[in-house]
Amino acid sequence: MTAPCYLCGEPSVLDGLCQNCYNKDHPLIEFSSPLSIETCKRCGSVNMPGGWKIISPTSTEDVKEEQVGILLDREIKPLVEGVSLTLEEVNRLDRVLHLNVRATGRSDPSLDEHDEEYPLEIRFRHSVCDMCSKISGGYYEAILQIRADERLVTEEEETAITNIAKERTISAYGKDDKAFILDIMENKYGFDIYFGSTHLCKRITDELESRYLAERKDNYKLVSQDRGGKGKYRTTILLRLPHFVIGDFVEVSGKICQVLNISKGGLACYNLPDGERITVSKKSAKWRTVKFIAEESSKQAFTVVSNVYGQPLQIMDSVSYELKELEHSELTEGLEPGAVIHLLNHEEKWYILPSLPSSGERAS
Repeated sequence: MTAPCYLCGEPSVLDGLCQNCYNKDHPLIEFSSPLSIETCKRCGSVNMPGGWKIISPTSTEDVKEEQVGILLDREIKPLVEGVSLTLEEVNRLDRVLHLNVRATGRSDPSLDEHDEEYPLEIRFRHSVCDMCSKISGGYYEAILQIRADERLVTEEEETAITNIAKERTISAYGKDDKAFILDIMENKYGFDIYFGSTHLCKRITDELESRYLAERKDNYKLVSQDRGGKGKYRTTILLRLPHFVIGDFVEVSGKICQVLNISKGGLACYNLPDGERITVSKKSAKWRTVKFIAEESSKQAFTVVSNVYGQPLQIMDSVSYELKELEHSELTEGLEPGAVIHLLNHEEKWYILPSLPSSGERAS
């Protein structure tokens, strides 16, 4: 015969208690109410022991849910393993949130699963986090200056570079407490990006320097000293893009080439005299021989008039209608009358150009 529960008289199941009395004496979770949470009114970050925890939700509703989740993860203590929580909103005011917390689990592995419900009040306090305070105060540690060698930065280059900077900054959000862009300012020479973090600015500059085969110069300026006399420096990095862009003409080791691509893999070109593709690494000896020759706009359009085997190729200038004759080459094979081709005239010599996809327009 089972002994009765010493509290209510029902049959006992564990430690002299029935299941209901045992569950009441051994709750699934523990927390206090009301709970307080300090949040940034600008970005939604939550102030926790050790500093502000940055969140990046996609909507205002998600902000509140993530803030509450961070708080409850810290404040609600499971007293047994395997407890699951369900939250039900009861009432919401501007600075107060009332919830019903349902905990589901077993007070002991030998007992049946049961639910426990508790009322919870959360009180919000709004302030400004360290990062938002720095942004509003105009704080920045580094400037990345984007310029181009003897030309203006193109609109295409500016868009691509700013997109890279923004994407890398977003990726660093939450890992670097100063991962923000304070401002992007255009000027007649190019544009400047103001970073809250020197470390982030240098990482982005490393990527851009490699991708655009750019020349780089780092400068440091002492702006203040701490109480221990240690200097605080502001970094300015000048990144100068090459004179040429995709489609332009350069000289490599004395031979005329058209730029096909610019990337961290090197400068990809089409060697016009030899009719072959080459790649020049920035670390190679050939890189020092690269010299800008002409913009892509220097090429001239011609229409094929006649292409007969064993005879010179006859073409007509699309602007002046002047007729010219060219010797046959691999690039002239298969050209039909009426086809439009492009040529470059350099030092009284004509070069037939390969077909290239249209490149971005150069800034004027």
